[in-house]
Amino acid sequence: MNRLFFDFIYALSGRTGFFLAAVSLAAAVISCDPVGIEDQDDGIPSLKSEVVGFYLLNEGTMGMNNASLDFVDLRSGEYVSDYFMQQNPEMSLELGDVGNDLLIAGDYLVIALNGSGLVEIADASTARHIAEVPVPECRYLMEADGYLYVTSYAGGGTLYKISMEDFSIAGRLGVGHDPEQLHFHDGLVYVLNSGGLQYDPATGTTAYEQTVSVVDAASFEVVRTVDTGYRNLYKVICAGNTEYMTSRGDYGADPGAVFSYDRATDQTVLIASMPVSNWCSYDGTVYTQSTTYDENWNPQMSFGILKDGSYEESEFLDLSGTGISSCYGMDVNPSNGDFVLTDAGDYTTPGTVHYFNADGSLSWSHTAGVCPSKVAWLTSVNAEAGK
Repeated sequence: MNRLFFDFIYALSGRTGFFLAAVSLAAAVISCDPVGIEDQDDGIPSLKSEVVGFYLLNEGTMGMNNASLDFVDLRSGEYVSDYFMQQNPEMSLELGDVGNDLLIAGDYLVIALNGSGLVEIADASTARHIAEVPVPECRYLMEADGYLYVTSYAGGGTLYKISMEDFSIAGRLGVGHDPEQLHFHDGLVYVLNSGGLQYDPATGTTAYEQTVSVVDAASFEVVRTVDTGYRNLYKVICAGNTEYMTSRGDYGADPGAVFSYDRATDQTVLIASMPVSNWCSYDGTVYTQSTTYDENWNPQMSFGILKDGSYEESEFLDLSGTGISSCYGMDVNPSNGDFVLTDAGDYTTPGTVHYFNADGSLSWSHTAGVCPSKVAWLTSVNAEAGK
């Protein structure tokens, strides 16, 4: 079974109010500690590069309102826990419930809060709150040509278009059921539809989607719907001259797939029949991480490399000594190829973030928030803009 089954459970609980378990969590303490005191021996080495640090979004637990945002300053080696609340102490409701996605768009830091039904917009350099936009059941974010595009499960499947000039909603468009990630190219928005919530209790089956909605960004209309042939679509990434997509299958007999997609012809080519839990790209290469589960929910992790339309397994990270049990996020430093890998642990108590050198060796580790997942890299341009 695929780790991404948990995404389905989170989404289902957000719609129906159902949740699998309730836990008591210790109150989070806002801290700003030099790394190396409690969590690791050697600390975070200072790093001189275009990237000066990164934000880490901790998803939190559904219904607990405990999503949080940490900041790692790679220049000073400082890890700041719960950075968003440190920068915005006046926000009584804190960051919100279930942090689903994170990106830096120009001068703005944008966070999709699925449980809260809000898109938080903050200053990229300081994480100071600027605005919030109501987007129910928001999932994933993308910025293009002065607009923010947000997928939402609301209404069966909706694409929101938000002006980055005044943060007003410029349009809502029905797409396929339960849309997930999206991609922009040459004036078109490609939206991957999952259908993951289209469960029929009478038949015990789910009517998974296998389509991509292609939207003209200017007119904000669906210009065509592409049948990919793969069910329960999820992720999209472009590396080199190849665009890759993933499907999650049915969490059972259909394991999911990785395939290439040709935008000119709408043709797909199967690369591997496997789930992809996390991936990131650097210098034309896509690095993948997959988690499958046996009948007792024991996780099995694997890693691989996608390049020029082909896949091979590759243990490009040395996990010895990390004790990772539930890999939940992975990203790569665009300046130098270093990796971030996060561990959600038991999904209810604080997880761990691990930072690896480009050669795959572990550089440092630190305690994060609950379910650490998404990373946004802060460059020197963004950092200086807020001063």
